[in-house]
Amino acid sequence: MNGTVTIISCGADQEYLPQVSDNRLEKADLLVGGKRLLSRYPDFSGEKLILGADTAQSVETICDLASQGHQVVILASGDALFHGIGGTFAQLPAERLEAFDFCIRPAPTAFQCLFARHKIPWEKARFFSLHQGGRIPAREILAAPMAVIYCGSRINAVQAAAALVENFPEYGDRMALLAENLGFDNEQIYSLSLQEISTMTCGPISILVLLEREGKKEGPQLALGLESDFYEHEKGLITSPEIRCAALAKLRLPPVGVLWDIGAGSGSVGLEAAALRPQLEVHALEKKPERVVQIEENAKRLGVANIYVTTGAAPDGFSAFPRPQRIFIGGGGEQLEKILETGFAALKPGGIMVVSAITLEALALLSTWQPESCLEAVQISVARMTKLADKYCFLKNENQVTLFVFNKGN
Repeated sequence: MNGTVTIISCGADQEYLPQVSDNRLEKADLLVGGKRLLSRYPDFSGEKLILGADTAQSVETICDLASQGHQVVILASGDALFHGIGGTFAQLPAERLEAFDFCIRPAPTAFQCLFARHKIPWEKARFFSLHQGGRIPAREILAAPMAVIYCGSRINAVQAAAALVENFPEYGDRMALLAENLGFDNEQIYSLSLQEISTMTCGPISILVLLEREGKKEGPQLALGLESDFYEHEKGLITSPEIRCAALAKLRLPPVGVLWDIGAGSGSVGLEAAALRPQLEVHALEKKPERVVQIEENAKRLGVANIYVTTGAAPDGFSAFPRPQRIFIGGGGEQLEKILETGFAALKPGGIMVVSAITLEALALLSTWQPESCLEAVQISVARMTKLADKYCFLKNENQVTLFVFNKGN
């Protein structure tokens, strides 16, 4: 008899739990799941395996047992293919799954059960998971017309609400649902503002739902060319808003992929790229530790989670990064030529590299570097209105910046 792995999605309500008489359960010799789901089957005659924090290792063990002929049933909360163990199995190599029979039974997810109880349509909803911890994509969450946030032991629903209110206090009055222990005897559901939820306590099995915005209040403004004062930075050492806009336009940011921000400084270019393209991985390299701290603070302030900051010098620091589709180089000094060569070599075919130059030395180098790959050079002058004697205004010229755009052929 071939080994089998059957993943049974158990929904969030007791009515979706498989019965003891279920054919798959009767044939199983190993029942796998979280403690609370396994406790529903005290009379199961076979062995039980509790799913812990190391899901990947548990999956390997299950595959080994199934390959040896064991009949395995996995109980998954909600729907197994929505932030569940079904996704872990789906990513396994085909040859691994071919060693046994494998199937998944669907069921309504926890959020579907929650929305059904409150009779709320959810076709406008966006979905987020905070199970891995780390930064919270606050800007992306608040920009969604409706957001469903799956929380866990690292960040629960109250902590998520508190982070949203801390970053964007003007949205503290947005209405939300907090669902804790959905489907269990100690279930709690609250309909309150984000501000009110942020002052509560809750456990790890929790969901935060941001309901549709009411009235005229919009989501966070477009993060493009934000005022320099918005960012923590060393005085004068930040790409001006207008240059940021031009550089990001020339980069032609893809919806997914990898962008390198080299010599990131305050991180303003990479941060705005991260906000404009939430699914893009932005890897920022900055050699000064104090500026790295500023980038981390700016990422929190902007509410983006998809920027990864590394302390190090270019080009040696490139070795830690995945290959990019886009590169922005904001400086380089004496190492500029090596940085250009190493970066361009790493760039994927069809990729774009934009280099910002201010000094005559950088202009001289870039004007003759890889002419066959240079799409264009654009010189930008910015003059900003400034007060004179607190009475008059005049336009004060800033440093001219030249953007060089390189394309790596297919």
